[in-house]
Amino acid sequence: MEVTPLAIPLRQEFHWAGGRQLGANLVLFAVHTDDGVVGYGESICEEPRAVAAHGEAMARQFVGRSPGDVEAILRSIWTEGRWKTFPQFTQFVLSGMEAACWDAFGRAHDLPTRAFLGGAVHDELDFFGFLQGDDPATLAAHARELPDHEVIYLKIGRPRDDEACIAAVREVIGPDRLLRVDPNEAWDAATAIDRIRRLARYDLDWVEQPVPGDDVAGLAHVRRSVAAKIAADQAVYTTAQLRTVLEREAADVIVTGPHDAGGLLRFRQQASLCAAWGLRVNLHAFMQSDLSFFAHAQVASTIPNLTNGNQTMHQLLAESLTTTPAPLTNGRYRLNDLPGNGFELDENAVDQAHERWQRDGAYNTIESVRA
Repeated sequence: MEVTPLAIPLRQEFHWAGGRQLGANLVLFAVHTDDGVVGYGESICEEPRAVAAHGEAMARQFVGRSPGDVEAILRSIWTEGRWKTFPQFTQFVLSGMEAACWDAFGRAHDLPTRAFLGGAVHDELDFFGFLQGDDPATLAAHARELPDHEVIYLKIGRPRDDEACIAAVREVIGPDRLLRVDPNEAWDAATAIDRIRRLARYDLDWVEQPVPGDDVAGLAHVRRSVAAKIAADQAVYTTAQLRTVLEREAADVIVTGPHDAGGLLRFRQQASLCAAWGLRVNLHAFMQSDLSFFAHAQVASTIPNLTNGNQTMHQLLAESLTTTPAPLTNGRYRLNDLPGNGFELDENAVDQAHERWQRDGAYNTIESVRA
């Protein structure tokens, strides 16, 4: 297992309830097999050194196994008590290592990863139009550039006029397209209820994680109190957390992904759990490169209860880590037939991103403020 920290700048500042970000911090994992096959996966993070150190410590559980023995590898890691003490962080680390195993296994068998996860039920995936900006005029201008996206999405929950931003966007996109907003845990339950009710006139499709992720009771209270659908995101990192949200009927839709769940397989399993409760799943993304976009598209294509308007952020990064095109045509992506996770690595881009991290260190969130 080879571990490489990376730093990649964004095309422009990214604004959300947590502050402003200028770049993405990533860790690339490379799985080398005895047959000379190499598979690649990527973990997102705040501090690459922490993820790299934990990845190197867990790597011994992968050595000597087939990269296709994903369930057995995961079970061996989770039976070690020390990793259970911080499951959320462990899952973020594992996500890249597990994706690298699937990539290697698919390449070794000359088949796309989705063939080992049940097969595709979607040939195309739909992604939202992700508006960038921090004021009504900028957001409205970006919305005009996305006339064919079925779903429009913007971050809210910062100390500015959210309503003015939402009003400007709704005016541009008209009444028929779906508008989703994400306060990123910015409010308590009472504030969330008040603000979501005030925003009802803009016909929001759903509001994503309006309260802190550990406040499931508050999330359920908000859901019972407003007309808009409520999506759970930071409340459902682990399968145990997801079960609690489902049992308490705290959400109308579940937003999660391989980085959150601890890999492609666990994400697939969590989606099946949601299906048993009659809920749909929206693919989550945060500051990942196109390498993760391709990997996550593999598993998303196998999920029957997947929503439209799924999430990706690879288009916000100024550099790609693959030489494989990732075209989003009006928000839609058609899967390719390449083996493994569906990409070819750009080794020069990886070297450049690693050298940047060695020279400048990790990107930090700046002006971290809440409404």
